[in-house]
Amino acid sequence: MNVPSLFSRLQQSRRASLTAFGITLAALIVTAVWFISARSALAEAYARLGERNQALAEAQVRGQEAQLRVDYARSAHELLAGAQRNGLQPEAWGERLINLRQSQMSREDTAALLGAVTRGDDRMFGADAFELSVTHPDEGLFNSPVASDRAPAPLSLTLRGAILFRTGATGATTLPAGVAP
Repeated sequence: MNVPSLFSRLQQSRRASLTAFGITLAALIVTAVWFISARSALAEAYARLGERNQALAEAQVRGQEAQLRVDYARSAHELLAGAQRNGLQPEAWGERLINLRQSQMSREDTAALLGAVTRGDDRMFGADAFELSVTHPDEGLFNSPVASDRAPAPLSLTLRGAILFRTGATGATTLPAGVAP
């Protein structure tokens, strides 16, 4: 074998190997860059997916709230229609709030007030709180005090609620002071 031809073959083989290595290295670099950008794009896609899922959940909650409001409105409309069918005429009623907190009242005033808030054709009362108690340990709530040398002790009354009354009713019972419509 000829030394110069061997040397030229080796040189050609080396050039081919380096060219193949360079092409492979460039392909590897391009693939690595593509992989890194694809991985960051995947992370961004997952982040967007999480945001979209959260927005979807919030929209579903808002949709449920809206449906509840629609149901409440429908129910209120049905109640008003039912009240009008039964002759209650909601526009002919007024409302006053009563808020007495541990008020000291005589038995007569207490009886008059409780009589005024009882249900009748011209009024309805919805109590949120009601408490009636004696203020003297020797007196009972359901029996009149025995005649003695002192006046009966007042009762303690807590009454909170709303009284509904007909605004155009004739012959309506007058309510005690502080509870008038």
